[in-house]
Amino acid sequence: MQVTIPHNFRPPTEYQRAYFANTKPFSILVWHRRAKKTRTALNKQLIRIFTQPRNTYYYVLPTYKQAKQVVWDSLVRDHIPDEVVEKKNDSELAIYYKNGSIQRFVGAEDPDKHRGTSPIDVVFDEYSEQSERIWTEIFQPVLRENKGTATFVYTPKGKNHSWKLLQLAKGQENWYTDVQSVHDTKMFTEKELQEIRENTPLALYQQEYECSFLESAASFFRRTRENVYDATDEAIKEHTYQLGIDLAKYQDWTVITPFDLNTFMVGKQDRFNQVDWNLQKARIQVAWHKYGKGNTVIDATGVGDPIVEDLVHQQMSVTPFKFTEQTKRELLLHLSILLEQDKIKIPNDPDLLAELDAIQWELSETGKTKIGTVEGMHDDRVMSLALAVWGKSLPIPPVRPQYETPTDSPYDGTIPISQPQKSLLEEQMELLSKQDV
Repeated sequence: MQVTIPHNFRPPTEYQRAYFANTKPFSILVWHRRAKKTRTALNKQLIRIFTQPRNTYYYVLPTYKQAKQVVWDSLVRDHIPDEVVEKKNDSELAIYYKNGSIQRFVGAEDPDKHRGTSPIDVVFDEYSEQSERIWTEIFQPVLRENKGTATFVYTPKGKNHSWKLLQLAKGQENWYTDVQSVHDTKMFTEKELQEIRENTPLALYQQEYECSFLESAASFFRRTRENVYDATDEAIKEHTYQLGIDLAKYQDWTVITPFDLNTFMVGKQDRFNQVDWNLQKARIQVAWHKYGKGNTVIDATGVGDPIVEDLVHQQMSVTPFKFTEQTKRELLLHLSILLEQDKIKIPNDPDLLAELDAIQWELSETGKTKIGTVEGMHDDRVMSLALAVWGKSLPIPPVRPQYETPTDSPYDGTIPISQPQKSLLEEQMELLSKQDV
């Protein structure tokens, strides 16, 4: 029986051949989006598996979920022939080869979980999105001890630890470094590149396709630290407030955010979970009375519907907001505009700021721009904040106990936007889709 490795691999490009031929123990591949980074790194590790048998090999992605979906469920099937496999463990994402080697696909969420392992080769795929500790504390000491090898594969994510590692590695005898932008690989035609540029924020295009290490290129919100203050949970009697409430779902948190319509300052957030619906409603009512019975913009999506209905029957001034992909995008864009233009002040809360940082521009496999949240992070503080400041120039709606359910309300789950607000939103959406974010 004869099996060719790399298996089922299209004729490699010049930059792929250069990496396959590289014999240095440590490699950094900073390649642009859709440059076949994962496919290439996996096949190079397979070459090592069959030239250095009876050893353990690790392939690390930011999360276990990504390891399963990105590699195990697709590329493993495509590039590892059954003839060389003794058995596979689907739950552990492990392959036991007939030559005595073991290959494990793991997530980097909990670096300490991998203490005590002794691989001879490790691939860090999307290393820019992993904890620095997974290398410096966990695998680097092991690989130095057993004279192993490591490959770091990623696109830039600002000047974080992955950028620092690249700077340290350049020119080092034991390190192979390779940066490939779309202009180097020539993978796209000029027409394709033009279409990508037209549908991608400039900074994100420079990061993902030109491999530029830009500060916070993918961050959706800017000027967050410039707009913080030491917030309190005090309510000023003479002021008018609007509350934004994101309701808990499953393991998530309920967050109540007060917004002072006189000063445009966001108050200290109240965040809690594992509280039954009756207690949640009571807590919301307490906050409503505390902040002067102003308008409350509340998540009315799914489980939020009966909560909103009950609050309306309690004669609270409630404006339900139903989340869809489009309304959520508009909500977040509105918040980003207020921050960008220094129109509001937000609490100097590390957890809130971390959540704001975790909201990022993302590119789909087809190159479309979308707004996403870094995996493993919550967004309940951000959504509550966005609801609190939504439509802040609108008059406070009256108490509306006269209709039976929120669906009977003249409000259809969204807040009407004045024409100036609508024009501003449309303008900003256009700018954000084409310019530096």
